[in-house]
Amino acid sequence: MTKSKKIITIMLPGLIILGAVIASFILVQAKPQPEKKPAAEIARNVRVVTAHEGEVFLTVHTQGTVKSKQQIGLMPQVSGKVVYVADNFVAGGRFKKGDVILRLDPRDYEYEVTSARSRVVESRQVLVREQAEAALAKSEWDLLGHGEASDLTLRKPQLADAQAKLDAAEATLRRAELDLERTEIKAPFEGILISKAVDFGQYIGAGTRIGEYYSTDVLEVRLPLSSRDLSQLDARALQSGTSDLHVTLKGQFAGIENTWKAKITRTEGLIDSKTRILYAVAELSGDQIYSVDAKMPVSIGQFVSAEVEGRHFQNVFQLPRDVLRQGNKLLVVDKDNKLRSRTVNVIESNREFIVVTEGLKEGDIICKSQLGLDVDGLLVKFEQAGAPQKSEGDKS
Repeated sequence: MTKSKKIITIMLPGLIILGAVIASFILVQAKPQPEKKPAAEIARNVRVVTAHEGEVFLTVHTQGTVKSKQQIGLMPQVSGKVVYVADNFVAGGRFKKGDVILRLDPRDYEYEVTSARSRVVESRQVLVREQAEAALAKSEWDLLGHGEASDLTLRKPQLADAQAKLDAAEATLRRAELDLERTEIKAPFEGILISKAVDFGQYIGAGTRIGEYYSTDVLEVRLPLSSRDLSQLDARALQSGTSDLHVTLKGQFAGIENTWKAKITRTEGLIDSKTRILYAVAELSGDQIYSVDAKMPVSIGQFVSAEVEGRHFQNVFQLPRDVLRQGNKLLVVDKDNKLRSRTVNVIESNREFIVVTEGLKEGDIICKSQLGLDVDGLLVKFEQAGAPQKSEGDKS
């Protein structure tokens, strides 16, 4: 075998294998590729709420303690020994207006009245006598006198002196009768005795405090209002005293919650420099003192929560607080079931809800779920009115 044939014999198997590899590669590359389909977009499940236009009444929530409108210390205006005390002259005792609470020994004052009356009678007799003598003096002068008579001749000074002494005697009598009347200490208004400091048989002087007395016919509740609270009310009318806001008070007594109706009658006028709080005063009187359902009277010192009637808006949208995004934006679901960021005008926002005046229309679907930052255009699905809403890519 020649040398060239031997070389060909050795290389031939390798050439055959190389040719097969090249042919296989060409066949693979020439094979038509299947058409790639885009991956289906997966819709996110979200919670939604539907916007409905209507009217909204704002309510301010606050709290306070029931107090009496009138709180006084009972003190006699005269001195004396206590000779009578009412049966309910005890802490917690209740009195009607004009009820006798206690009585001082009146005898000294009765003697003064008797003495003053005698002086009045005596002074009146002196006056009558002087009037008669003055009339006699004038008639004598008319008969015998010449020219104009002097006041002394007509006894005018004596007559004036007698009249003044009678007036003084009558004033002394009225003062004595007043002191006698003051020996009876009466309830100045309907109320409750909170504490007492004297008792039967004790001698007390004028101005001695005998007890603390609170009115029960008119009660008040001081309600703190922050600047935010005032923004939900008609603050200008409230400060000027022309408002008549209704207040619902709620409190528990003996484990039972009761409700009372009251009205804000005024504010205290000044904002506290430390807390920046303005106090409004709600007043209860008459039937308002008794609860709406159980007719339970509200108690002085009772802690109550209060709901104050706020401003009223029409043609607005009230939505849950968790729909609001940063920058007064909402995520609205469009007709393709995609989220679209929309800026709205929010006139009220609290922990529970927001009130929107502009940027929405009736029937808009608002997303409540908390999502990431870049969600504009996100495909979503949700349930509304009991039926699941399917969007593109939702094949289930």
